[in-house]
Amino acid sequence: MPNLLKYLSLAATLALSSAPMAQSQGFAGAFLAANSANIANDYAEAAYYYTQAMIAEPENGFIMQGAMFAFVAAGDVPAGAAIARKMAAAGFKDEYAHTVMVADAMARADYDATLGLLADSSFEINPLVRQLVSGWALVGSGEPEAAHEIFESETENEAITAFGFYNKGMALAYSGDLEAADALFRDNSAYVNRGSVLTHAQVLAGLGRSEEALDLMVNGPGGTFTDSVSEVLRQELASGVDVDFDKIDSPQDGAAETFLTLGDALNEDNSDRLALLYSRLAVHLQPDNAEALLLIGDILTIQGQFDLGLKAYDAVSEATPLALNALIGRALNQRESGDLDAAIATLQTALNLKPEELSLWRSLGDVLRQNDQPEEARTAYTASIDLLRDPDIPGAWRLYYARAIVEHSSDDWPAAEADFRQALKLNPDQADVLNYLGYSLVERGEKLDEALAMIETAVTAKPESGAIADSLGWVYYQLGRYEDAERAMEIAVKLLPVDPILSDHFGDVLWMVNRKREARFQWRRALSYGPAEADAERIRAKLELGLDAVLATE
Repeated sequence: MPNLLKYLSLAATLALSSAPMAQSQGFAGAFLAANSANIANDYAEAAYYYTQAMIAEPENGFIMQGAMFAFVAAGDVPAGAAIARKMAAAGFKDEYAHTVMVADAMARADYDATLGLLADSSFEINPLVRQLVSGWALVGSGEPEAAHEIFESETENEAITAFGFYNKGMALAYSGDLEAADALFRDNSAYVNRGSVLTHAQVLAGLGRSEEALDLMVNGPGGTFTDSVSEVLRQELASGVDVDFDKIDSPQDGAAETFLTLGDALNEDNSDRLALLYSRLAVHLQPDNAEALLLIGDILTIQGQFDLGLKAYDAVSEATPLALNALIGRALNQRESGDLDAAIATLQTALNLKPEELSLWRSLGDVLRQNDQPEEARTAYTASIDLLRDPDIPGAWRLYYARAIVEHSSDDWPAAEADFRQALKLNPDQADVLNYLGYSLVERGEKLDEALAMIETAVTAKPESGAIADSLGWVYYQLGRYEDAERAMEIAVKLLPVDPILSDHFGDVLWMVNRKREARFQWRRALSYGPAEADAERIRAKLELGLDAVLATE
């Protein structure tokens, strides 16, 4: 399958990052607020303030540009399209505004307007959009032969040519000519992505050749797909359920596939704002497009726009195989926003749908641990471990490590140590496990030589970690090797300068090498970083009495 990003040159315009500084002072407040919101990815706020700025300077193209993108990113494509048309009328040329106009015309089934906009060479527009959306507009106009010619047009761009064949195959299947669609897909030049393989499988099933379709999805290119849509299709084909071609129900669905293809490619290329723009256009054309809605939700969650992200996840139909993905995305969104109780409830709902899903139990354990529910987290991690096909599979170290952490926090040290050691058995050089187990042994005053060896190995593996450097300094301290501890702690505080525990430890080490004034300075720093109250009480005692006196009382 060709790499779309290898062949397409896709560059974000100024409107997709931040607008230039405005010159007029009459709308400075609104402009600055809009620009600030835009930079922060707060699209609803940006849309509001750009609108206020447009009222003050209605012909300012850069303000219209920012407003257009903000409205589309927030999910109001018609408003964005209206602004894009205003930009065009004012002679302000912008590739993405023109693209929004194309998508909106196509969504309204105004095929003449769509074709006219795509034929306007005065606007730059993505060549994939120009070719494929032109084809679907011709399909909508009742000109399938002309559409097929557009789809199969030879270009110098290998990716566009390949996607053209894929879209022609979808158009043939949409028109009911499954035989011709099958013949086209048999030439693997039409296999450009997961969607193209799924389309061919549906075409084969529609022709009554379900066994061939199943072979395509098991032994052919589809055998590598692990998503829920592919899995449901395999189950339907294996069980003999009638499978019809439903990938495309309208020309708008075909155009939506083009925009989603670009959104996916750009998201993989870390161009999240452009990916959001194209994904919003896909949903404008096909409101129930679950894949586009999930991509929108994922992007907005990563950008910290949690309310908008939840709206995207909530728009995914419960009837689609991707409903579970929407619940998982919703739970991550809630977790990232700090609403841990809601995240737990969402994951429990997801588990009611698929209780055998190991990753859901692991995610639930993570959120329960974050929500300070160690016993419940332990139960969730145990459920995930019980679902392992092989308890010694190397990747399972993460599950044993996570369960060990909650067992340790619940004061079940024997179980915690056993799970830490099982994690190391599966991944002997894992720095975080070596550090956690080594530090725990130091805190317990047990097996200090072994703990030192573990932490030294962890430091070698992750020399940039301040927490691990602190562990090394602390084990040296416990062993009475104060000068070694001093050197290790000096490195640690440079790597992690605002950690209360680390500064507290450094103060203790400095006290032991007779740098007592500096020790008190570190203890005061530790207090300023908000330690737990029990730690803060002990630090205050050291400041008042000195470390020796505190140790004597202990």
